[in-house]
Amino acid sequence: MPKISAPTVAEHRAAQRTALLLATRELLETEGLAAATPAAVTGRAGLSRSSFYEYFASRDDLLVAVALQVFDEWNAELDDALAAAEPGMPRLRAYVTTALAMTADGHHRLATVLREADLSPTSREDMMAVHDRLTSPLVHVLEDLGVDDPRVVGALVQGALGSAMLLVSHGVPVEPTAAGLISMLEHGVGASA
Repeated sequence: MPKISAPTVAEHRAAQRTALLLATRELLETEGLAAATPAAVTGRAGLSRSSFYEYFASRDDLLVAVALQVFDEWNAELDDALAAAEPGMPRLRAYVTTALAMTADGHHRLATVLREADLSPTSREDMMAVHDRLTSPLVHVLEDLGVDDPRVVGALVQGALGSAMLLVSHGVPVEPTAAGLISMLEHGVGASA
């Protein structure tokens, strides 16, 4: 029987899985998507190559698990910011400024790398379902604002926010980018002309 490095088998397995996820994240951040192979991941985690398949059926499953972890962390930070803001426009402002600040801090880098993955159709659907969870807080903010179709408007806001995130990831400061996007959301494009 193999040695376990935790008080119970379940804790050992959880620690091994966590080590694989952490190793994958490190590889994705430092070397990119192509580097995140089962052999490289297990090597970085200090595990045998064959142990990979005890935790993940495929590389795609591993990437979806990493995406789920990253998006859960992203959502937790957004949830904290939204809980601290008053309902209505203050929450929308908090959503925008927090998302842009996290982008500036590098939180969005992994999501960008994972988006480039050539996944199987099933894994792609899993990844999209994970991404849809990110829009849920925004939809709730828009519902609180009384927006007629919060899902459609949420998709449009996400598109504009994605553009703002791209600007921030290329070095444009967060504050003016957030201010411009918030102004556009509060007043519409024509109001700033």
